[in-house]
Amino acid sequence: MRCNLIAFYSLLTLLLSALGIAPANAYFGKDVSAQHIGGAFQLTDQNGQRRSLKEFQGKVVTIFFGYTRCPDVCPTTLWRMAQVMKLLGPDADKAQVLWVTVDPARDTQAILHNYVPAFNPKFVALRGTPAQTEALAKAFDVGYQILKYKGNFLVDHSAYGYLIDPAGKTRLKLPYDMTAEQIAADIRTFVRQD
Repeated sequence: MRCNLIAFYSLLTLLLSALGIAPANAYFGKDVSAQHIGGAFQLTDQNGQRRSLKEFQGKVVTIFFGYTRCPDVCPTTLWRMAQVMKLLGPDADKAQVLWVTVDPARDTQAILHNYVPAFNPKFVALRGTPAQTEALAKAFDVGYQILKYKGNFLVDHSAYGYLIDPAGKTRLKLPYDMTAEQIAADIRTFVRQD
């Protein structure tokens, strides 16, 4: 019964959003507008270019943190975001997916170049120095820890992401269990507010 209610609410919100009559603050993600999460940054992308959040102003940005050797959360998140972009249709041009590695020592530019764009060629992978990574993760309230165990590296990290509005303000926390349809609906809400 609970699944049916969630599906009904999801469909109703998508329909209302598509018609442009969704009630204010009817988000699937958690509204974090009142918190001071995120901020400006400059990191290097998978092509070796310096990138900043400011260059994506005017687009709805989603940002996630992870690492390429992640067995489950990261590939699932990137796959889901690829589905979101398909669901957005023409609105996909007004959205940008950023994925920041929390394991810059092993996630080289070459590895990122092959990994993240494989999900969608428009996705941008970002890496910084360990100090830059730590500062950005702290700004976005993202936890991660790199552990060495029996000769292997294990990385524990937060599984959620954030939605940043076209003005560059972090607005929503996107829990890992959100569906592609829910994320697309939230992105459309901010695309249409712009």
